[in-house]
Amino acid sequence: MALANNPVIPADGQLVISDSSGTPLSLTIQYEDGDFQMGEVEPNQKSVQEFRDRGDVYAVREVERTNLEWTFSCHCVGFTDAGAATPLDIARLGGTWGSAVSKLTAAYGGANLFQLVFTAERTNFGGAADSTVTLKYSRVRVAFQEGVPGKLVIKGTSFVMAHDVANSVSWT
Repeated sequence: MALANNPVIPADGQLVISDSSGTPLSLTIQYEDGDFQMGEVEPNQKSVQEFRDRGDVYAVREVERTNLEWTFSCHCVGFTDAGAATPLDIARLGGTWGSAVSKLTAAYGGANLFQLVFTAERTNFGGAADSTVTLKYSRVRVAFQEGVPGKLVIKGTSFVMAHDVANSVSWT
């Protein structure tokens, strides 16, 4: 199948953060700038170590899994909202996200990690399906930046978990 001829632009993207509840809590990010950035993808998501003999590389080995850092921003229309969840609610486990269930079970540490899915619209532009990247085990952090408009800068670390390497980061 050929690639779609149209490049992905900010209007094509959507970001959704969700938890692991029976009926998952989910937040589609609104008023975003289309500036989603994700860290480096590597083979097997492992870093490499070079070994030298008097300055000459004689071997290169994969040594440990690397996590993916990501970031995006959205316009701040308030820090909290009684009627709807905000990114800040996810980061601080407030509002409706106070009952959020981590993607990571207690057996693996139980830190509050949520799933981030970036979807790029492709079917409207000749693709067979939309393109997605799913970052299953993501720690969410939020910063505020004053300006016109004020912005929330949402940052995260997506962990590549040994018990679920194949699903920690997935692409379609």
